[in-house]
Amino acid sequence: MVLDAGNLFGMRRESERKQTEFLCQYTKDLGYEVFGVGQWDLNYGLEYLRQTEAKYGFTFVNANLKRDGEDTLLFPPYAMREIAGLKVALISVLSPRYKIVTMTSEPDNFVVESPRDALDKQLPELKAKADLVILLAQMPSAEIRQMLLDMGADSGIDICIEGTDPKQYRRPNWVGETLLVAANNEGKYVGQLDVMVSPEGKLDRESAQITIHALDDNSPEIESIAKAVDAFKAGLQEQSNAVKPFEHDRNQGASSEKFLGVHTCARCHTEAARTYAQSAHAQAFQSLTTKGQDRNPECVSCHVVGFSYVNGYDQVPDRNVPGREQLKNVQCEACHGYGTQHKRDGSMLKMARESCVECHDQENSPEFDYASYWEKIKH
Repeated sequence: MVLDAGNLFGMRRESERKQTEFLCQYTKDLGYEVFGVGQWDLNYGLEYLRQTEAKYGFTFVNANLKRDGEDTLLFPPYAMREIAGLKVALISVLSPRYKIVTMTSEPDNFVVESPRDALDKQLPELKAKADLVILLAQMPSAEIRQMLLDMGADSGIDICIEGTDPKQYRRPNWVGETLLVAANNEGKYVGQLDVMVSPEGKLDRESAQITIHALDDNSPEIESIAKAVDAFKAGLQEQSNAVKPFEHDRNQGASSEKFLGVHTCARCHTEAARTYAQSAHAQAFQSLTTKGQDRNPECVSCHVVGFSYVNGYDQVPDRNVPGREQLKNVQCEACHGYGTQHKRDGSMLKMARESCVECHDQENSPEFDYASYWEKIKH
């Protein structure tokens, strides 16, 4: 029986999503079917995960993850399988300390409830149904051990697969009647547990053996897979090296004008610059990086200075436009216009007010109200 405690998916980058799609096919071919849910498994959104389940016949289980304001779990809390005549229950929990952030535009309103409370709710049912209970735990090792100690020897959890901390247990680890196993570190290891189990589901402690297989240069290659991996990596490298300027119309402004950047503005507008530094506008681009959308032009346009202006922000430096790639975040000129057009007749203030609705529109900011939003950045 092959199991994965979770975090099968990659980080929040478009290249990592492609790598995840490639990985899932071979994960299926290796016989993996049931997975715990890790926070990374939602990096591309819940809908992507659902599509992956359907495409590859995977089952993701989790007993303590919900949407804010909803009572229904997002996943089945456990899965039942029969192995060698034994009824095996596979249940998963996720630690609340791990924040779930997706690449989607949907609100990341996930709620991770107490793992202990979730298990206390589900385990009585599992004890009645199953001969053997296996916990897939996306929690720090110390938290797992403490939880099992608090639950006591009759918790009903026979085996716990740790899925987070980068460690490998090379001999049996017992907490009460629960056997802990781990083979973590970015997929570099596969852990093998051999243990005799009685017809009643009782583990024979003396027979338990752990083997950790390191997937390093000493491991034999499967030629067909090696070729597929090499071809995939070559294509991915070619794409990752091809960071190009955004292809969009810069139909505003003039080539004779330049954006000077917030540091130039701060030389005179000191107090305004301090206010800006403490505002969400100053972290606007980081919010895209967190979501893996910092190369998505549809998102970038409202998180930088002058996206649709001549000499405005672009992800590729241009020697003819000094500092162009430094125009990240919603800096002063994103609202007031080119610094080289600085005037003292009040026109720049008027321009700033009118510019808000270009990004704070009905789709992206349906509750926008100038008066209340201004109070947040007043300067």
